[in-house]
Amino acid sequence: MQVDLRFEITNITTMPRIEVEKMLNVFLLRKKRGYSQFELSFLMGQRDFYVRDAEDPTHTLIYSIPFNNIFREIFDCSIEQIVPDITNSEFTIQISVAKSESDLAVHKAEKILKDGRIEFIDILFAEPKDLLLESPSIIKEQSVKDWVLNQISSEYFSDPKNALQILKDCEKEFDGAVRPLFLANALKACNGTKGTPKLTSKKDENGRFVYQKSS
Repeated sequence: MQVDLRFEITNITTMPRIEVEKMLNVFLLRKKRGYSQFELSFLMGQRDFYVRDAEDPTHTLIYSIPFNNIFREIFDCSIEQIVPDITNSEFTIQISVAKSESDLAVHKAEKILKDGRIEFIDILFAEPKDLLLESPSIIKEQSVKDWVLNQISSEYFSDPKNALQILKDCEKEFDGAVRPLFLANALKACNGTKGTPKLTSKKDENGRFVYQKSS
């Protein structure tokens, strides 16, 4: 990301302070885990660009309350790390915006402390779908694909499973972190063409995409 952008402070009117802070909390948690916007959307069981839209301070999309427990499960964290304490008056959030060379909006988030000092939080922008952030994972994509194919053969997908369930089972098998992008690609590749088995995806009663072997 460019560092010579000219940022201008902008007034965020699309969401209340608590939602801005919550969005930033989740943003920092996913960056720490090495998950891209697409990868977190996938694990949440939502459309590909859900998190990208939620991290756009000018967008009206917010993380609703039911996502709190999903985030706790994804990041293995406390509710306090997700939902901010809006009674804390020690700082306010300041958002600035700039245009990239490709004319896309780039936002800078900062904390304005009570004594006037400014603490940089991070830069927010629309990430490419195939972005790979720094990750502790050493598992190869082909290994993940082979694991998925083996699970289809073993009737693992006879019952619908969401992406987070599948990722946790995959990581248990490999005894280490697995990139969600590799899992998403492996599931998508099982579309019944070129001799591959077919998995179908649909939303469950909780509004999350689940995957099941096609009968």
